[in-house]
Amino acid sequence: MGGEMKSKWWQLTVFSVVGCVALGSTFTSALAKTQSTKNSKPIVAKYCKEETSLGSLLSCTAKKAAGEPVKIGMINTETAPIGAFPELTAATETAVRWINAELGGVGGRPIELITCDTKFSPEGSQSCSQKMVDAKVSAVAGGIDIYADAGLKILEDNVIPYVGGIPAAFGQVKSPISFQFSGGTWGAGVAFADYAVKTLKAKNIGIMYADFGSIKNAAIEYSADIAKKLGAKNIETVPFAITATDFLAPLTAANSGNPDAIFVFAADTACVPVMRASQELGIQAKMLLVGACATPKSTTEAGVGSEGKLFNIEGPISGGGDPDTAMYTSAVKKYGQGLDPIGAGTVSFRAMMNLWVVMSNLKEKGTEPQAIIDAFRASKDAPSFMGHPYTCDGKQIPEFPALCSPQEIMVRYANKKLVQASKGTPSNPYGWIDVPAILKKVS
Repeated sequence: MGGEMKSKWWQLTVFSVVGCVALGSTFTSALAKTQSTKNSKPIVAKYCKEETSLGSLLSCTAKKAAGEPVKIGMINTETAPIGAFPELTAATETAVRWINAELGGVGGRPIELITCDTKFSPEGSQSCSQKMVDAKVSAVAGGIDIYADAGLKILEDNVIPYVGGIPAAFGQVKSPISFQFSGGTWGAGVAFADYAVKTLKAKNIGIMYADFGSIKNAAIEYSADIAKKLGAKNIETVPFAITATDFLAPLTAANSGNPDAIFVFAADTACVPVMRASQELGIQAKMLLVGACATPKSTTEAGVGSEGKLFNIEGPISGGGDPDTAMYTSAVKKYGQGLDPIGAGTVSFRAMMNLWVVMSNLKEKGTEPQAIIDAFRASKDAPSFMGHPYTCDGKQIPEFPALCSPQEIMVRYANKKLVQASKGTPSNPYGWIDVPAILKKVS
């Protein structure tokens, strides 16, 4: 109820993006449409007596924030020929509108979200970070920034926490001021290896990946190498340019050794072409793709090419009756200004809600950057909005201390819907793949 929360698996599907993980809810557009955008009843009034990740912070009466704003930054790649994700900023803005209108802002004060577009460049990332320093923000909410390393040093030097987003660069998973609520491509890589070897009994594996530092590291050291340690015999790795648009050649190469499974570390514009090509080539191997490729848009456009494909997610696929998911749906319909509730924006919404909880619980210290960093670092099995409980002690994956909840689930696309592929047990009904435990076992 409204008091202390017990750890639970907040029922949401989490989708991966190249070099990172994005969230996407499993509820359908039809369900979302049942929510009226003209419904003036406060969202909090409907869910305040439910067990949610917001705990006692969720009042039954809407509290509108007022007074001097609390500044929070948002750094994201919004405009670029490839790798642009404006929906992450839109989702964060939606969360802020809800927080300010019904949840009382931070300590009664409204959040002022200061956004910045990196434009897919190192210079853009640096410029955005400096903008946040100049604005004296309390924290920065992350989006997708493949060149984040260029800007994170500026945030580190000024002790500004970097919270959530979709980790696509080494700095985002290594920085002492970064806190991520997914496993990124590294988590996906371990999950692919574990599922392919243990469940699919794969001995021969083909891996195609975007040839970019962090993505290559995940594909080789956290997928190919792990698969070998788990028992795979032959692994063929095939790199391709991160700007590639034709995937027929790398897919053909990955399939050349008659593999039992093929891992695909590519998303965004690669999803549909890869799935279509697999159908055209008549590939018989089981194909494991990052979850961003499991969006309704991608699977629909891929047609029969999407059938049977496997994807990693970071939340139970059921989703039925979960109050966090229901609140998110309602917030998007009421405050989203046209935002599609299904997609990568879910991860940035979650990050903002987790940040809000921490800042609110800190009370008078809620706007102090160092206090926010200390609170996240001290977290242990903390409820995450629509996500896996997180622990930010830096020990989940020692090489990447910013990863607070890297666990994964595998799902399969069958008959135009996602079904759980990970094998559940009475103690682990959703079949969570414990990435930290696997890494510790094979080390």
